[in-house]
Amino acid sequence: MSDKDRPERPDRPDRPDRPDRPDRRSDHSEGADRPGRPIDPRTGRPRKPAVPRQPPGRRLPSRPSPAATSSPTAAPSRPRPPGPRTPTLRMGSPRRRLRITMFGLLFTFSLFAGRLFQLQAVDEKGYAKAADTSHEATAVLHASRGAILAADGTPLAVSVEAYDVTADPTLIAKYHEDVDELAAKLAGLFSAAPEYAQGGAPSAETLRTALTKPDTRYVVLARKASPATCAKIRQLAVSNTGNPKSVVGVYTNSRDDRRTYPGGVLAANLVGFTDADGAGKAGIEQMLNSRLAGKDGQESFQAAAGVEIPTAGVNLKPAVDGESVKTTIDPDIQWAADQALSEQVKKTGSLSGTVVVMDVKTGQILALSNYPTFDPRHITPADSPNLGNRAFTEPFEPGSVAKVITMSAAIQEGVAEPGTQLPPFTSPQRVGHWSANDDVSHGPWSLTMTGVLAKSSNIGTIEVADLFAPHGLDRDRTIAEYQRLFGFGQKTGIGFPGETAGLLDPPEKWTDTERYTVLYGQGVSATAVQDASVYQTIANGGVRIAPTLIQGWTDASGKFTLAPAPQQTPVVSADTATKVAQMLEAVTTDEHGTGTTAQIPGYRVAGKTGTANRYDDKLGKYDGYTASFIGFSPTDKPQIVVAVSLQKPVGEHFGSQVAAPVFTSVMSFALQSRGVAPTGTPPSNLPTTYGSAN
Repeated sequence: MSDKDRPERPDRPDRPDRPDRPDRRSDHSEGADRPGRPIDPRTGRPRKPAVPRQPPGRRLPSRPSPAATSSPTAAPSRPRPPGPRTPTLRMGSPRRRLRITMFGLLFTFSLFAGRLFQLQAVDEKGYAKAADTSHEATAVLHASRGAILAADGTPLAVSVEAYDVTADPTLIAKYHEDVDELAAKLAGLFSAAPEYAQGGAPSAETLRTALTKPDTRYVVLARKASPATCAKIRQLAVSNTGNPKSVVGVYTNSRDDRRTYPGGVLAANLVGFTDADGAGKAGIEQMLNSRLAGKDGQESFQAAAGVEIPTAGVNLKPAVDGESVKTTIDPDIQWAADQALSEQVKKTGSLSGTVVVMDVKTGQILALSNYPTFDPRHITPADSPNLGNRAFTEPFEPGSVAKVITMSAAIQEGVAEPGTQLPPFTSPQRVGHWSANDDVSHGPWSLTMTGVLAKSSNIGTIEVADLFAPHGLDRDRTIAEYQRLFGFGQKTGIGFPGETAGLLDPPEKWTDTERYTVLYGQGVSATAVQDASVYQTIANGGVRIAPTLIQGWTDASGKFTLAPAPQQTPVVSADTATKVAQMLEAVTTDEHGTGTTAQIPGYRVAGKTGTANRYDDKLGKYDGYTASFIGFSPTDKPQIVVAVSLQKPVGEHFGSQVAAPVFTSVMSFALQSRGVAPTGTPPSNLPTTYGSAN
């Protein structure tokens, strides 16, 4: 159809009503039913528009009405009813999903890679060690404690083979129906074992508690059982195991040696003892614990479920056994000292007593006895005060045995000689603001300096000290200096546990009374070993050798090492020492001497008695006496020093009555035991008096 045949479109008015618009039907030409619709030439009618084929599952939008398409002023569509609007479905993007998935996988793999790098590169050794440790079983290899030997090799303390008896409660519960029966059998074996004769055997109830302990696979049933006891445990028949040669869950393979003391009480206060763990707690056991103990070793192996993996190998760190210690103790002399002292302490009712025996030429301690004592094999019943060594730990005022220091100083400084005659004096006697006394009251005594020592006169000793000032010497400082040179106020250097230096105040701290009492051993305190060292110095020609107790050590390989040589200190000249020794001999030989009870037939003896007021620290006052006797023999060729002291004897309390008899017994035995022959020379017989008889 041409443009001419197409009806002319009227202009669209501004308002909706058009009264002048002709009727649309009458205005159409032939073949035109509606404006804009094509005419079908075969029928002459307007052609119907083609309806597009609707795909399955999709609904095409409704066709708009002619009015809506033909006129812009058509009424708006009816509003949609209220309610949720159906969302429009859209196809997702596969590329987007793929990118998200790939990113997630890459992130996950990066975490795995980082952790793998940490395990294999950063913490490789740490994790490998942790893995090994978690599957590693370790056993301690106990070092054998070294022996303590006497000078001749006699064992004073040794370690013997022993084992800890342990159990696995898990296996006990699995294989033993009657735990009470098992506990009773084990208790019977332990109670019959000699090593538990003095206590320590576990009861059946204790064993049952251990055998049924929950949440553990290791309990200790008994410590330090002997091989014989362990053998009986291994042979214990248990009916429900089917194996009469074993006790499932009970083990005796943990070696832990037991300390024993073959000599019993012999030198117990010197040797000391160990605790349940084998550590030294007193005496040489404590003093040389690090040498004696050695170093424990270790054995470790890979295990699965507690069972060793045979092919995994074993890491072994061997134990290093402790060194054996050789002391200076002569076991025979020690035995003699123990016997004599114990008898005398009991006889006199003394609180305690000590005996020290020394070699003059070496300073070695040959015996050191204490009473009361203890048995290191059975510590439980022992009283605590008896576990130490009083000869090192309990100082006391030595009394007259210390007068030898005043006499030595006077001779060495040239203010007097053994025969010097002192002005007659009486007792008591006024000294400054204080009244001095001898052990007995007496009228005028005319004594030489030797006589003062022989009769043990306190007032005579003060008279000797008064000779220092005329010779231009400060008496107090001179006496204090010699007391320190002889070893007072300082430890011996042995290093014995609990050793004390005693008490020696400087002269400026002395009271008016102490200025006189220190001259004869009151107001100053020393140990028994220090007192013995004073007489060793005189007997050794005036040279003090520090006391020694240890000769040397033998290591695990058998190599012996000598202990360091003791310090030697010249105190007085040999001439002075000889003169003092002769004066001391008068104590035992002169008819007026206080030490005649210390004589030994065939031997010359030099020594000094001592009877001092005893200060009691607990009471805070003087209470009782200390009776002493210290001497050496032979006088002209000294070999041995013996020092005896008894604390607070009941009744007789003079050193000549109480201590001298012990000295005689011990010295006689020591001289014969060591093969010291009598010299055969006569005593010096120095004059002790002058003028009329005293």
